[in-house]
Amino acid sequence: MVHRDSERQVIADNLRPILEGEQPIDMLIHGPPGTGKTAMANYVVEELHKHATDLKSGSIDCFRNPSRFEAYYQLLTDMGEFITREGTATEELVDKLEETARKRPMVVIVDEVDQIKEESFLYDISRLNKVGIIMISNRENVFGQLDDRIQSSFSTREDIHFSSYSVKELTDILADRREYGLKPGAATRAQLEMVAEKSQGDARVAIGTLRMAARKAEREDLEKIPDRIFEQSFSDAVQENKSVSLEKLHDHQRILYDIIKEEGEISPGELYEKYRTEAEDPRNDRTLRRYLNKMVDYGLIEASGEKRGRKYSPAS
Repeated sequence: MVHRDSERQVIADNLRPILEGEQPIDMLIHGPPGTGKTAMANYVVEELHKHATDLKSGSIDCFRNPSRFEAYYQLLTDMGEFITREGTATEELVDKLEETARKRPMVVIVDEVDQIKEESFLYDISRLNKVGIIMISNRENVFGQLDDRIQSSFSTREDIHFSSYSVKELTDILADRREYGLKPGAATRAQLEMVAEKSQGDARVAIGTLRMAARKAEREDLEKIPDRIFEQSFSDAVQENKSVSLEKLHDHQRILYDIIKEEGEISPGELYEKYRTEAEDPRNDRTLRRYLNKMVDYGLIEASGEKRGRKYSPAS
């Protein structure tokens, strides 16, 4: 991965004690979407597998799997454990993960950690011995919202910030993809710089634009990708990114999103009131604020104003 050497080294150093049978250092990786947080965490763990053949690792996306049962089930599935969903109690999964952790070194990646619905899951895994925990979030202040016991359990973690890519860095990333994926001369450096500038530091949008542009040009039987196709593909990549985020919303987030989309602009108080008339088992205000912050981070909605003057509206 281009332009992430220092972050890669810190993650690797924190997991290195596993190779000596020692306790690794837990981490919180944070930064804007599209900055390589998840990709880098997965890459370092894959490299660690080459040196620790008995290593077990698993990854959960709390956006998709926010409950305690779903989190444990996904982790164990990643680790090659066959478990029947029907009729299996959560505590059985907890026991199974603890048993696995006692026998083998383990790394757990908790992506979108601020979306976890049952915070007790984090406390559970923090008690596992010699297990490396990598938590990933867009926001740095994740632990300020969590239970005191959880904050205490992760008090020795290391925070690693992934900043947005610069135009030059994104251009280099695209140039790397161009070298391995396209014929020589298919896209110019100037075109890659244009895509990088429009993507505003988000590598997912930039890479998606290049991929879509190449496919469109191929369908038109073109040897070179013209500017017009890059322009079309950028809009498509932004929309694709938004669609992926929308698909990940759970029921409560989707209710909030649909209300904002219908209203056009709405204050938090009005939004919460409408939400509670539609939601079964409605969440508290703190949780709703967390959901809204996540949708802002992913460009699904926009927030303007502060405190009582705050308004939410659909992203343009």
